[in-house]
Amino acid sequence: MYLLTETASPFALERWAAFFANFGQFAKGFFYTLGISIGALIVALLLGLIFGAMSSTHNKVLRGISRVYVEIFQNTPLLVQFVVVFYGISILTDGHVMIPISLTA
Repeated sequence: MYLLTETASPFALERWAAFFANFGQFAKGFFYTLGISIGALIVALLLGLIFGAMSSTHNKVLRGISRVYVEIFQNTPLLVQFVVVFYGISILTDGHVMIPISLTA
């Protein structure tokens, strides 16, 4: 008979013990992540509708603003945007406003 030891299947019940012991924390994190994702989706949808409407108007100023927004956010790597926001806020406010490192993870 095969005993459940450390060579057992990675899907053995013993390996799930930590998950079940801390299920409340996992559930809280899941719903927190779900809320952030839904909120981000709504904000992205609204921004897309606003700038899409601005880009289809006959007003050159609104089209220009829309074009600049799209060019900045679509044509720069996301990591570059993160670095600019992280260091730029501190530089623009002379160090009075700094993003805690715990929020950047």
